[in-house]
Amino acid sequence: MARVLSLDRRVSGHWTNFECFLLKDENIHVGWIGWTSKNTFRLKKNPLTDHPMSPYTYILPHEVKIPIEEGIIRVTPEKIVCELKIPRGKIYGTFSGQFCIVDSYEPVNPDMLPKPHLSKDEFLHRLTYNWHGDVSEIFSKEIAINILSCPKSSYGIGGIGAQSLSPYGGKQDLIILNRSIKNLLPSDFLGRNKTYMYKPIRTKRDAESANNDFKRGASDEISYNYLFNLGPQPQSYMMPTQIPVIIPEARYIPDKWGLDRDVFDYQMSALLLTPYIEENIQDKLTRIVTKTGEDILRKSSLQTSLDNTGLLRLAKAWCRLEFKQSINEDDFSKLKNDFEEVFKEYFDIVEDAKETGATYHIPLTPMPNKMRLTVNANRIYKLIKKLSRENDYKRLSIEIIRNNVPVKEISTYDLDKGLNELVNAGYLLMHKNYTEFEIV
Repeated sequence: MARVLSLDRRVSGHWTNFECFLLKDENIHVGWIGWTSKNTFRLKKNPLTDHPMSPYTYILPHEVKIPIEEGIIRVTPEKIVCELKIPRGKIYGTFSGQFCIVDSYEPVNPDMLPKPHLSKDEFLHRLTYNWHGDVSEIFSKEIAINILSCPKSSYGIGGIGAQSLSPYGGKQDLIILNRSIKNLLPSDFLGRNKTYMYKPIRTKRDAESANNDFKRGASDEISYNYLFNLGPQPQSYMMPTQIPVIIPEARYIPDKWGLDRDVFDYQMSALLLTPYIEENIQDKLTRIVTKTGEDILRKSSLQTSLDNTGLLRLAKAWCRLEFKQSINEDDFSKLKNDFEEVFKEYFDIVEDAKETGATYHIPLTPMPNKMRLTVNANRIYKLIKKLSRENDYKRLSIEIIRNNVPVKEISTYDLDKGLNELVNAGYLLMHKNYTEFEIV
């Protein structure tokens, strides 16, 4: 069985880079404030948990004022006082507490904290390291955005809402995805936690519980993942979805050692960021998404339900993944490409369901017509739909298809076999003796 990590019960191991840095003797008086009364506080070495902490309780004189929203600080103590307790009848005692009278403090720039060991690409790879098969970077990004969340701000509680879909399977695939995401998180984030909560939603009761947590502000950030119901959520729920998570044709084999220390380090460090999106940037993002939506859906009557608030949440989660405090002009093309790649497959699934009349129930069930196709035929069909959409092709020649199929994954023989399968199943029309193909 994989080992589970609890943030508040750690004694050794699984420290982040920034925690190790703040635990050094020279940084003993550096950390995030954890108020214990109106004029006393402790210093946390990680704002997401009460462990580890500085050994001192800091007493704030009336003349020293610290704003309650102040972030990471360095305290200059006036003096350190140790409380001595001597049991009755004894001549020796013990120090039961250490107190510091605060002389002054100064804010600390979070940029001084060391960065994680992993790069972004390495982090994304580790997220899906235990998935074996047709796993893309987009699948990793969908999971990353969900667990990296987004900070609380003027539009309310932070967090990302996800809708997980299993086009090749059914209930079991969704259960396995849920288990794999849980294995990426400390156990504290899976229960009541004031800072961050991750909530999988598998039943109507789960949805009601998550909605109640959302309404009463149970946590500053709540990320949730709908594991059922493709359609729009009931209006009585306050929790819209911002990102789909499409389960690939892959097998999940969990690591028996549990939480990956470097993944944990990256996530903790990313959650420290509180990205800010300027108003003019928000307007430009809205235009990009509108244009992208029109490009993706120009041959469909479907409409994206992504609103401006959802867009801001995605943008801030994307900033955390990229370790950025804001978005600049150079980031737009990256954000646009990621948005397109994530949502194209989602809209393909919705289109297929709409065309075939298939419906999605609780739990999500596979579309019967797709189950008649082999894995290679599914991949080829998905590629042809992508090429047709991006290039506005009415027909595709065999050369264009062959040049875009990864040879290492699908041989020439398998390509010809897959195209024949798609024609026979009624997905493609064949022209000019199998040299040109058109989507039905």
